Amino acid sequence: MIEYLEGFLLIDKPSNITSFDCIRHIKKLVSKKIKISHMGTLDPFATGLIILGFGKATKRSSSFLALDKEYNAQGKIGILTETLDLTGVVTETAPLLTKEEIEKSILSFGRKYLQTPPIYSALKFKGDRLYDLARKNKLPREALHKIVAEKAREISIYDLMLVDYNEPYFSIKAHTSHGTYIRSLINDIAIRAGSYATTYQLRRTKIGPFLVSDAVQLYSLKDDQDVVANLLDLSLDGIELNISTT
Repeated sequence: MIEYLEGFLLIDKPSNITSFDCIRHIKKLVSKKIKISHMGTLDPFATGLIILGFGKATKRSSSFLALDKEYNAQGKIGILTETLDLTGVVTETAPLLTKEEIEKSILSFGRKYLQTPPIYSALKFKGDRLYDLARKNKLPREALHKIVAEKAREISIYDLMLVDYNEPYFSIKAHTSHGTYIRSLINDIAIRAGSYATTYQLRRTKIGPFLVSDAVQLYSLKDDQDVVANLLDLSLDGIELNISTT
């Protein structure tokens, strides 16, 4: 078994597993001495591109975290869940919207907007992840909502379009700056039009210059030789990790 690896691996994450589960699968295939980290998580229900770093590559995570992202997502109009996705308990219901109302709402976002993160997120409060505080009921919901309100931040929208609307479901394609929560964006689109929405499907298709179409399916990796065959080297063949300004 190979004892040391350096480089990056593009993975197409399947649904219903965590980003750390991807690392756990790879660790079963290579030496336990090899250091592995991910360059940004995806929600368990989501699919799509994640990037794993091996060896010295793990020290470059900040460069990847700062890259813009692209997503395809589907929301359901008229319901709100505590997690802002289909895995959560429904907390509110609201009227359905027309296609025209959704399109008008999307146009209202412009290039930037102030986004409040969901309470079920990996952001930290006094050393604890917010999703842990929420799941274990360590803080009242009112306190959690106050915390995320204080963590609101301006995010950039490079492209946002309605792809399809089949009531009550609507699909979008979004190209945004790092740190954007698509679950929040889906609901914010509905809120601006007078309703609520919950994310039912989420797929990350691009991280900076890296495409999910170039990624390997996680469970197609059967041994260390499969990992080596799909590894990108540290130089990334001259690819520069520039943050999008388009």
